[in-house]
Amino acid sequence: MQCVTGFAPIVGERVLLRPLLRAEARLVIAYRRDPQVARFQGWGVVDPGEIERDLAAMEPRTPCDVPGPWFQLAIVERERDLLVGDLGVRVLSEAQDNAEIGYTVAPAYQGRGYATEAVSAICAWLLGPRGLARVIAIMDGRNTPSISVAESAGFTRAAAIESKHGGAPTTLLTYERRA
Repeated sequence: MQCVTGFAPIVGERVLLRPLLRAEARLVIAYRRDPQVARFQGWGVVDPGEIERDLAAMEPRTPCDVPGPWFQLAIVERERDLLVGDLGVRVLSEAQDNAEIGYTVAPAYQGRGYATEAVSAICAWLLGPRGLARVIAIMDGRNTPSISVAESAGFTRAAAIESKHGGAPTTLLTYERRA
């Protein structure tokens, strides 16, 4: 199955990763605005128009076609063709054989292994057919579910930097997975 961008979806056992559609912006807003989800995210309050514009700008591209910009993939539960979250991916400008990912799962679908399966699938693609050397994920040290996902998907902690998030002191953790 090909998507509009020419990117063949990444198919896992239970999830499918494909470009996030503009029509899904309101669903994304709904779970991203949830205080428990937004707590550790790097974005502020987002509106559907902003996400729709970002998604429209991504339409002519494929994931990781150019260094720098993020590309949002939908995490879709295959059995019910249901959007359960999203996964951002970008090739780093400073190290073009490295990518960064970030992932979010709607609260109703957390704790079911969807994030771990999605992260494992994108890493298999990035480190395999895409030919990158390393994938990183940066997260707030208080975000234990995200840390658990990274570790379950084969990432190891590479760095810890003291920082502030939302005005509170925290540690930003960098996890990595190598080819």
